[in-house]
Amino acid sequence: MSFIGTGKIKLAAYASGVSFALRKFIDTGNASTLEYTFSEEKKELKDYQDPAGGVAASVSKVDKVEGKMTLRKISAANLAMALWGTSSVLNTTAITGEAHVINADSFIPTNRLINTSVAPVVKKGATVVAAGDYTVSKGGITIAATIGTAGVVNGDSITIDYTPLASLDVQALVSSAPDMSLFFEGVNAVDGKYCTDRLFKIKLGTASNISRIGDDFASLDISFTVQKDTTVTGAGISQFLKLEIET
Repeated sequence: MSFIGTGKIKLAAYASGVSFALRKFIDTGNASTLEYTFSEEKKELKDYQDPAGGVAASVSKVDKVEGKMTLRKISAANLAMALWGTSSVLNTTAITGEAHVINADSFIPTNRLINTSVAPVVKKGATVVAAGDYTVSKGGITIAATIGTAGVVNGDSITIDYTPLASLDVQALVSSAPDMSLFFEGVNAVDGKYCTDRLFKIKLGTASNISRIGDDFASLDISFTVQKDTTVTGAGISQFLKLEIET
């Protein structure tokens, strides 16, 4: 059978007290790579009785099973997972009095993305800074090379009132490497037949890189280690992974 794989990767947080099928699996979206690698530990006893050499005995066992996946959906959930973090929804409640310091010809990043359809108000105390003294982008405000508002000079404390955009917040590297369960629902592009993979317990690595400027579509390259799941029991049943292939 020839095989060219396509399919969907679904991940769930591992829970020893919940069976594999009852864990909350989430589709990770478009992915261009899913593969497993098996490394073998081999010990050999040389034949010291024969001058021609050779092997008198050998023993082999699996050293470890690892894998990697390349996710092409750069969502907040995937970023949080790949960066061992969290994601949350941020609201659009107007922000009043966000404190900053003004300096000519400099950029001030605001705490949230700005809804530029609603003009921000920049103030030093009760003095409103003239709109001509800054330009607004979604990431913050850029102060003009010369500040024209009377009574406002470099180093002054200012406040910014603005309306934020609806957005998602990703906090990276706030937890240890997560244990996950992986389900793959695949299709052989050669004959259209289905297959499924169940990896009961994997330890995720972090994304090896995250491209933020580039000419190609970004990806999240994530490695993982397949671990033994002792909650899986039964004669002849693997505690590592199970593959099912349509005939």
